[in-house]
Amino acid sequence: MNTDPITFALIESALKGIVDEMNVTLFRSAYSPVITEGRDIGGAVFNRRGELLAQGSSDLAVFVGMLEYFTRAVTTEFGDTLQPGDVFINNDPFAAGTHFNDVGVLKPVFFGGELAGFVAIVGHWPDVGGAEPGSFASDARDYHKEGLRIPPARLYRGNELNKGLYDVIFANVRIPEEREGDVRAQVGAVNVGERRLKELFDRYGTGIVFEVMDEMIAHSEKLMRAAIRTVPAGSYEWTDTIDNGHRVHLRLTVAEESLSLDFHGSDPQSDTSANSTASATASAVYVTLKSLFPEIPMNHGCFIPIELIMPEGTVVNARPPAAISMMAATVYERVIGVVLGALSQAIPDRIAACPYGLINLTIGGTDPRNGREYVAYLFSEGGFGASSWEDGSSGLVSLYGGGARITPVEVFERRYPMRFLEWTFRQDSEGAGRFRGGFGARKTFTITRGSARVTALGDRESHPPFGVQGGESAAPQGLHLVRSNGDEENLTLKAVGRVVGEGERVIILGSGGGGYGDPLDRDPELVLADVRDELLSVDRARKVYGVVVALEGGQYALDRGATERLRAERREDRP
Repeated sequence: MNTDPITFALIESALKGIVDEMNVTLFRSAYSPVITEGRDIGGAVFNRRGELLAQGSSDLAVFVGMLEYFTRAVTTEFGDTLQPGDVFINNDPFAAGTHFNDVGVLKPVFFGGELAGFVAIVGHWPDVGGAEPGSFASDARDYHKEGLRIPPARLYRGNELNKGLYDVIFANVRIPEEREGDVRAQVGAVNVGERRLKELFDRYGTGIVFEVMDEMIAHSEKLMRAAIRTVPAGSYEWTDTIDNGHRVHLRLTVAEESLSLDFHGSDPQSDTSANSTASATASAVYVTLKSLFPEIPMNHGCFIPIELIMPEGTVVNARPPAAISMMAATVYERVIGVVLGALSQAIPDRIAACPYGLINLTIGGTDPRNGREYVAYLFSEGGFGASSWEDGSSGLVSLYGGGARITPVEVFERRYPMRFLEWTFRQDSEGAGRFRGGFGARKTFTITRGSARVTALGDRESHPPFGVQGGESAAPQGLHLVRSNGDEENLTLKAVGRVVGEGERVIILGSGGGGYGDPLDRDPELVLADVRDELLSVDRARKVYGVVVALEGGQYALDRGATERLRAERREDRP
């Protein structure tokens, strides 16, 4: 490192602070609750080569690394024509994205007449057109059903709005006045980022700032290579399956200080919307590795030692016209699963079991109170996988949703004709083990006025989150509808545009996380504590953990003798 440590730390912190200020700008000025409350956003600052330097402390983890594909696409297509005041927009997963609802805005930053860097921010729009409110469609056979596809394009040229493009976008989305508010907030955020980055150049000079930018990348690369050296060299394979039967296969090869992730053996791209693109698959890999090495500053240097082999035309690198709206709940999560599974063979004491599966719902209709169209976006929480040292956490957003927040019930009930009747932990949903997985969530809501169309984005109904090292899988997920006459229907997590009438109830059943180790080795006192907290039923405590509890004086108590005898019998009966 040539720069003195204090200057390095000041500039590095300033770059991270720029992204955090961009994010706050978006939180406070956007229209959509999924952005302002749920914080489904991600910002970044890049060097003049378009390489990632920093992301925000509150960013959604799914955008880790993905935004670098955005700068790459813009510099490839427009590199020689970039000018001050340009702003680009993109939601194209095949170029640089996740799904169409995640809309990115990027601005090149010029200083002293030269390109000096980029700033970008992405936010989830509740609707981008398509056949159903919310734009998700598990039954889509190609992406045209899923909404408007916007390849990287100039939204502003030299500070002048491209009104033709602007009008086309907002003529093709639901509730355009809200989406206009979101994109204007995003443009405002990158303008803030541009201003702050220029102030940094003005204070320290481009020479020192550029030098620190390069040193940041070199430092993270060095740390990532050192972390990889702690993983035993070798090749490790794992396969995980989507509920539609499509498989994601990984061969992970660990060299002395590099990783190769080869997805050959994954199934061809699906004729459903359970597909991922290269940028989303790369993001899933980076998110998983980042969770294992959290101390390493996230920037381009983390990616250098990692080789990704993603065969085109497979579920991990689908090509047009493949549908992709189920990506997050299917292939993306399976990529996380196979990386964790492969590494569990190499470093079992450091790898957690599989976390719960994402469940997102879009609820759309016309509000009879004011005659206005609405689209509500609801994501559910669940349990994380257990590890060799502790139980999995309960009631969290997904592994790649780190940074997101649970939107308060009151926001939904104030803005939309719906009421929540239940929002609680789901009993017996954990994956059993010496350390158990976290518990899933159970939510119930009703439509209070009129009717609504509900579309689900979810999976792991038939392939629940797996356990490791003898731990068991968690409970499957589900989505149910209770009709006004009391009949209950299994909607499934592939429901598309299902009509829910006034007073009818929708029940969301989220899974827990997988378990770690033999359930019969779990401390009986911990099992008793879960029973007392009503997280675990007495029956499951006995059947799965071999722990006998009974009511004594109005409180559950442990029968140690019966527990020891039952566990001994269970072990003796094993093959």
